[in-house]
Amino acid sequence: MRRQTRGYMQGFETAASAAALWRALTEPESLLRWLAAEAIVEPRNGGRYATVSRLFGRREARIERFDPGARLQLMYEPTADWPPLPGSALVEDFIIDERKGQRMLRVMGSGVPSDEEWAKTLVRLRTAWALAFAQLQIRLRDGSIVEPSA
Repeated sequence: MRRQTRGYMQGFETAASAAALWRALTEPESLLRWLAAEAIVEPRNGGRYATVSRLFGRREARIERFDPGARLQLMYEPTADWPPLPGSALVEDFIIDERKGQRMLRVMGSGVPSDEEWAKTLVRLRTAWALAFAQLQIRLRDGSIVEPSA
């Protein structure tokens, strides 16, 4: 029998370019400015994506999809902070798209077990992404994360 899973989504619109958003998601120096105290990114399909932050704790993922400027998909390894993750994988998909001259950055998480023991973790993930994206918007506005050099 297939287990039920839940998910989450957070997003925001910005005037920042897709390149600046991509830099914020994939360059360790930029991740340190808004998300993590430690960051390792091997920018390629199959690469490692590891962060340590006060919002999420220690997390490590495999990059499943790496489409520069458009999509980053991460499949997470279970952590000590999470309840057991039987028969499913936690996936976060970051999508950058453009509408009416604005860019939209979304994170969509899936694969969260519907078991009661995961309820607090799901709330933590939803809340953490809302706070993290608020911080990212501040860093984009104050120039801490800038356009890549040509």
